[in-house]
Amino acid sequence: MDSVRARPPDSLERLSYVIASRQREKVLAAVIPGPKTPLQLAKNTGLRLPHVSRTLGELVRAGLVRSVGAERRGKLYAPTNLGVAVFSEVADARGDRLVAPMVRGSQFRTYHHWVSVRHGRTAADSLLLDAGLDPARLDVDGWYPLRSVLEVLDLVESRFGDGTYEATRTMLREEAGNFASLRRLLTRALPLPLLLELSPNAYNRDYNHGRLEVDVQDRRAIMKHYDWMSSPARCAAWLGTYEGFLALIGMDGTVTKVACMLKDDPYCGYLISW
Repeated sequence: MDSVRARPPDSLERLSYVIASRQREKVLAAVIPGPKTPLQLAKNTGLRLPHVSRTLGELVRAGLVRSVGAERRGKLYAPTNLGVAVFSEVADARGDRLVAPMVRGSQFRTYHHWVSVRHGRTAADSLLLDAGLDPARLDVDGWYPLRSVLEVLDLVESRFGDGTYEATRTMLREEAGNFASLRRLLTRALPLPLLLELSPNAYNRDYNHGRLEVDVQDRRAIMKHYDWMSSPARCAAWLGTYEGFLALIGMDGTVTKVACMLKDDPYCGYLISW
């Protein structure tokens, strides 16, 4: 049986909602230690009282915070069980960084599509549900923890692969054309070297962390990923993505992994030759 961490339903969707607003994150963090009044929250967060009140309303409607006490003046607010779980996800995703590493929800839609085609809709739904994501509520433009992507990729390999990560590589190779950022890049009628030089812009649309650097020389290019987290599955995913990119433009070429953060290299490097 796959080892997955149990999460309350909707916790990752709510995490995306909290991460989208620094004010929501501040107010939720402030009520975690114990119930507080709006005035206390304003002092603790440095936010103006009207902003605190509006944010509390948003968190209450999202089911993350609840009112405790009947008095309107001095009413106390405390986190719900879901709010505590979501705050734990935020803290876990962020770690000691000022910005939590996040990815667009379109990543999960892509994985879901491939599994649906290959193994059926039920298997695809189960894949996301077991990682704490509701396929019916997935926001493709929202932000989700990078850790969840690594978890889903590992689930893909454990359920549909043989441990070599070839299934993960194949999935991204076949699904590369479903990424909106990549499709947008390919609408530009430009030679391959220029498309590769522009690829960091596509990267920045789907990831809020790390960076992609491109070194193009003659008929080869090294794509340098300075990712914050990696895994064997993610390495295979990038390899497949670049292979899929070449196939989309009808280019005969090869992609080779030449550096890896998991082996103490400063970046994960992918050599594209054509």
